[in-house]
Amino acid sequence: MIKFFRKIRQKLLSQHKVTQYAAYALGEILLVVIGILIALQVNTWNEDRVQRSREVKYLKNIRLDLEKDLASLDYQIANRKEKYAAIQKLLRQIDGEPVADLDELSRSVVTTLMSERFTPNNLTYKELASSGNLNLISNDSIKIQLLELEELYKTNEFAIEHETHDYEEYLSKPLFKHIRTGQLFPVYAGTATSVDMGVKEEDFHELLQNREYQNGMVVSNLITEDLLVLYGAIERKSRSIIRWIGNDLGE
Repeated sequence: MIKFFRKIRQKLLSQHKVTQYAAYALGEILLVVIGILIALQVNTWNEDRVQRSREVKYLKNIRLDLEKDLASLDYQIANRKEKYAAIQKLLRQIDGEPVADLDELSRSVVTTLMSERFTPNNLTYKELASSGNLNLISNDSIKIQLLELEELYKTNEFAIEHETHDYEEYLSKPLFKHIRTGQLFPVYAGTATSVDMGVKEEDFHELLQNREYQNGMVVSNLITEDLLVLYGAIERKSRSIIRWIGNDLGE
């Protein structure tokens, strides 16, 4: 092809057709430029296609992570509500409410011992952030919501650390000091009654009058309230991101 164009130019020059030669040369240059632009456009299109393929993979993995989180949150919220009800019951009995059901009191004490924590499945997001590939997410709304969700995760982590410290210092220590927990766990599990285990109301008197336990219960109540609100916010944000990802993927 190049030899063909060269022969045409040489023929025009030999015939002293300078104007036609210049026009032809300009046209040839334009063809070359157009060819280069087309090649660049095809290359850009291929790069965009590869980038989009990576983005779609990340978005689907993020959605899978969030769907796992929602299942975990359902359990955590139910667990926290049960713990909150137990704490409320114990706070009333600390304030002098008569014990009407010894089995219920035994279950409440054990329930407040349970230390559950929500651990998010955010490995895909962490990989994106640590590798500097967060900009692969082209939808700004999804990106912003992911950043907001990460802040909620940090709040959760801080609250859990605070709760763990208070649990160890103010709840478990006085409980293990004043109560034989081995008697309570079968009652909590529903395999025995307090009567079966020889549990008596006076067994709880020193515990409920212990200042550290009382203060720990107040703090645990506040943290549980805050975590229920926080888990609700995490759940709503997660569902919102899942919807946005679905829309972005055209599903």
